[in-house]
Amino acid sequence: MSWRVLKFGGSSVATPAATRAAIALVERARGEVRPVVVVSALGGVTDRLVAARERAERGDPGWRSHLASLRARHELQLVVLTGGPPATRAAAALAATFAELDRRLAGVEAAGVAPAALRAFVLAAGERLSAAIFAAALASRGVPASVVDAVGLIGCRGPHEDAEPDLELSAPAAARLEEQAGAALPVVPGFFGGDGQDELRLLGRGGSDTSATLLGAALGADRVEIWTDVDGVYPADPRAEPGATPFARLDYEQAERLAAAGARVLHAKAVGPARAAGVAIHVRNTFRPELPGTIIAAAPALEPPPRGAEGLCYAARF
Repeated sequence: MSWRVLKFGGSSVATPAATRAAIALVERARGEVRPVVVVSALGGVTDRLVAARERAERGDPGWRSHLASLRARHELQLVVLTGGPPATRAAAALAATFAELDRRLAGVEAAGVAPAALRAFVLAAGERLSAAIFAAALASRGVPASVVDAVGLIGCRGPHEDAEPDLELSAPAAARLEEQAGAALPVVPGFFGGDGQDELRLLGRGGSDTSATLLGAALGADRVEIWTDVDGVYPADPRAEPGATPFARLDYEQAERLAAAGARVLHAKAVGPARAAGVAIHVRNTFRPELPGTIIAAAPALEPPPRGAEGLCYAARF
């Protein structure tokens, strides 16, 4: 069976109800393809990790309260979604991650500075916590699932906090998934990868989209599905422009221009890997999966621009 990457953003895993909706989509895909799941941190978690790190850098012990509230939130999500051995294993993974965060942030508080590698580690924790919960939730529903850490799977090069995706480094992804997950469904934390020397690198804020497309390109997936909380890629913010409607199709260049012009549904770096491998991206709404979403591929269908397209299309110079 062909691979298919399903990426769930922060809003799609923010609550137990949202996570259940995401899991239903994974279960449905299992009948058609071999899914690999990429998850973002629970909505709002990365911002809280940034705040905790900044407090630690100022020598403010208040970072501990940030960490305590994050731990309580993740533990509650785990209890609501899981039970039995999967819950026990995931609880141990959460405890280990928070213990390491506590240790490292205590060091930052004492030193008054956080090196780039440490800052990257702290921010990547949100996705690691989310992946542990998602895999346990799948397992609790009878779907064998295994977390596969992104450092040895997704290749990227450059600064610790804003690296570029590297398709060549990511090429062995299929073999690594087979080795680490076996027959289980792989759940991969998004937002970060590794430089080939086991050094963690972030793909920039919002970089889980890029994790998904890079993995999809390396696997030769039939497509990459970006599941979010809007109905597709819009020409304007639908919250500010209620009459705007999503594009049905875009080509890779159009999608890149929209992302560069500020459309926030897709990360600016995400299109490149898919374009290089000819893998389609399908942007869809987790909470309205019956809607068609937006397909990004080599050539769009000829169609009039959707309502509300004029301003951003002009800005993006289509």
